[in-house]
Formats: sequence, structure tokens, C-alpha cells
Amino acid sequence: MVAPLSLRIFQIVWDSYRIPLRVEFRFDRDDPLVVSVTFQPEGGPPVTWWIGRDLLHDGLLAPTGIGDVRVWSTISKDRPVLRLRLERCGRRVLFELDLHRVEDWLFETYDLVPPGEELTGLDWDELVANPLEDH
Repeated sequence: MVAPLSLRIFQIVWDSYRIPLRVEFRFDRDDPLVVSVTFQPEGGPPVTWWIGRDLLHDGLLAPTGIGDVRVWSTISKDRPVLRLRLERCGRRVLFELDLHRVEDWLFETYDLVPPGEELTGLDWDELVANPLEDH
């Protein structure tokens, strides 16, 4: 099992204005294609997004993503950071995360379920026979 990663991150409103908040990354070996990311804004309800594990990994190396989720690494205040931009209904929000902590945690998930083996063991016959059931 990979322990959840709890981080203090920043929502970037303007370059000079950042709002700190907590976020928790979780990985479930039973759903290895995605990582759940739960944002815990102060004074507000938690909000969870599911982000493709490959998308998150690729964003460590180069800008990636289209549509609702975009991820890229950059340098901010002389340190490497990971930027995560989420979009829904035309509204965008940009976050800045500690690149090395996300990277280290993500590689722990690959120790549990290696890349390319996410669908190993999936019962395709059952999935096709009952496509609308929760697996």
C-alpha cells in the first residue's frame, strides 16, 4: 500500500497572491489508472478530482494535458515546482505543488503497480458482460 501524500500547496491567483491550502493524493491499486486528489480549502468543503496517473507523471517531464487537466513543471522562486491547472465550466484554477514530493510519491505507486501493468488481472469477460455495473 502507498500511504496518502498530504501537502500544503498554493492556489495561484496572481503572481504575487497565493492562497495556501491542503491537498491529499491517494492511490488505489484496485483503480491504478488514476490518482485521487482531494483539495481541502480552509472554510470550504473538500473537492476531489481524479487525474490520470500517466498524465501526472508526464507532467513531471514536459507540459501535458488538454481540456480539464493540465500539468507541467517549472521553476518558481528558484525551486522546481509542479503546476496543476484544472478547468470546469469555463472556470480555471491554478495550483503550485512541491515537485519532488509529488515525484517521490508517484514513483512509490509504480513500485506497487508498475507502468503498463495497470490492466493486468482485469476480468475483461465480466466487464464486457456487465458494462454498467460498478467494478
